[in-house]
Amino acid sequence: MFAFDERLKSLGWSDFPFRIDVMPEIFAGEKRLLNPLTVQLRTGNIVLIEGGRGTGKSHILRWFNDFLSTPNRLVPCLISEPLDSTILSETLMDLLLEQLMVKTKVIPDRVDELGKKIRAFHKQTKQRIVLLIDDGQSLALTRDDSDKEEKEKRKTVRWLRVLSDLPAVVVYIAGLTGFSKALTTIFPPIAERVTLQFSLEQEGYHGIEVLNESETAQLIRRRIEYFGGKGITPFTEKALEEIHVHTRGYPRSVLRFCENILTLAFQDDTPAGDRITQDFVRYAMKHRPSPPPTTSLIPSAMDETRFIETGLADEGDEWFEEFDELTATQREILGLAKDLKCITSAIVAEEVGITKGTASNELKKLHDREKLQRRKGYRGFEYLPR
Repeated sequence: MFAFDERLKSLGWSDFPFRIDVMPEIFAGEKRLLNPLTVQLRTGNIVLIEGGRGTGKSHILRWFNDFLSTPNRLVPCLISEPLDSTILSETLMDLLLEQLMVKTKVIPDRVDELGKKIRAFHKQTKQRIVLLIDDGQSLALTRDDSDKEEKEKRKTVRWLRVLSDLPAVVVYIAGLTGFSKALTTIFPPIAERVTLQFSLEQEGYHGIEVLNESETAQLIRRRIEYFGGKGITPFTEKALEEIHVHTRGYPRSVLRFCENILTLAFQDDTPAGDRITQDFVRYAMKHRPSPPPTTSLIPSAMDETRFIETGLADEGDEWFEEFDELTATQREILGLAKDLKCITSAIVAEEVGITKGTASNELKKLHDREKLQRRKGYRGFEYLPR
C-alpha cells in the first residue's frame, strides 16, 4: 500500500477530505450565510448573491438544489451554464415536463407563452419554482459583444424580470462581485425586483474574508468527520488559526491549502502528518507545491474592475484607455502566470473558472500577442511570464 494511503488509514479516513470539489452536504457558517437566503424562498422575487472567485457561490446554489429536492412545495431548477433566453426556456420546460409527466415538448420563444405554462403548472400543483442561476456575470455587457449578443443579453434579463413577477417563481442569481450593477445597467427595472443583494465577503480582523475563524475551523472539521476522521485531527487549534489567517476563509483556498499542507506532511520522511502544528503550517506556506494565487485571497479588486466594462461607458473612459488591449480574463491569466511562474491550460481552467478549451484559446492569444512565453511541457504547452 502507498505511504499516502497508510496515512489516510491511520487517521480513519475513508478518502482524502480536501479535494477541491463541491459537496453541498458539507457546509460551514450556514446560520450567517444561509438563513437570510432561505427566508427569500417565501418572500423574494430576485435574490443576487455576489462574491469573488472561490467564495462558495456555486456551493450555495447546489445546497439549495439538494435541500429543495426532497418533497416540497418549492421545486429547484439549477442552471450552471452561461444563460440565454433559449437555455432558460428549455430548462424550465424540461422541469415542467418532468413534474407534470407530459410527453410533448414545445419550447416557447416568447416569455409570455412560457409564463402561461408556469402559471398553469402552479395552479395545478400548488408548487413554486426556485430558479438557481450560476455565473450571472455571463450576462454582463462587454465591448467585445456583437449587436446580436448584446440584444440576447438584454432579452434574457428582461425574461428574468417577467418570470420573477410570477407568484410561482423566485430567482436566485450568483455572480462575481459587481455583477448586480451590470444587470441594472442592462435593464434598470431589474433592480426594482431585487429583494436581497447578498455579499459573501465581509470585513474581518485580517481584512476581507468569507468564513470567519470559527467557521473556517468548522469547514475543516466537517470535511474530516464526513470521511471518518475525528474532530480536527491531525491539525491543532493553532494550526487552524494560521490557515484562516492565510486563506481568510475563502472556501476554495481553505481546501487547496489543506490539501497542500497534508501532501507535504504525509511524505514518507515527514513525521508531521501525525500532528500538524502552527509552525508546520507556516513551513508549508513557503514549500507547498502549488500556492493559491493572490487573486483567490483578494478577489474584490480584480472582480470589481471586471465590471467597469459592463456599462455603456464613454469611449474616452480612462479605464478603457488603459486596459483596452486585454480582456478581464486575459489580465487575470497574466496575473496568475506572474504568481505561479509557470501555468498550463488545466491550471488556468481551475483557477479562473473557465473550461479547459477556453483557457487553451486564451493562452494562445496571449502568446501570439507576446504577453507570455511558451515551451513544450510533459503533457502539452506550458506558459511563462515574459
